[in-house]
Amino acid sequence: MEIQVIRDHLDIVKLQDKMNSIVFDYLDTSNNYTKAMRELKPLYLQVITYYKEHVDGLAGEVPTANTYWHLFIDCSAKLSYFLAAATYYSTNELQKMPDKVERLLTIAAYSLPSIEQEENEGFLTAIFALYREVVGDDGKTTALREGVLAQKGAVKQCLQQFKLFVDKEITE
Repeated sequence: MEIQVIRDHLDIVKLQDKMNSIVFDYLDTSNNYTKAMRELKPLYLQVITYYKEHVDGLAGEVPTANTYWHLFIDCSAKLSYFLAAATYYSTNELQKMPDKVERLLTIAAYSLPSIEQEENEGFLTAIFALYREVVGDDGKTTALREGVLAQKGAVKQCLQQFKLFVDKEITE
């Protein structure tokens, strides 16, 4: 299912609903990680492609931090985390792409806004826990945590981090 772009904005409500449905159906209730990965990947690709095209249309500048972009980056961070988790727990895929899982968790952490809010604070804790499990290196996990906490979840910085990630992700 492709998420519509309406008046130059991706339909965040539909994206959030679709993502939540996949997470509930395949991660939370059935542990069908491969199916979750297959369904989350097209959403993820649509999100990064949309963001790249939008930023390119702004001559490489990140959008102004407003309510829409706050919701967008929040949803994008969570989508990156869920795709990383689904990929990680699909052991065959992890063997093929351990660096990809690490990159997805890194961008999930750096692009998650409002980390002082209880929901996102808990989400960030889950990201760090999975990151530690994936990389097996407490030093790298501590460095990630310190970098993310220094950024304080400011939406503009989250959008900038996501731009840098998307630029690299699409060119690879």
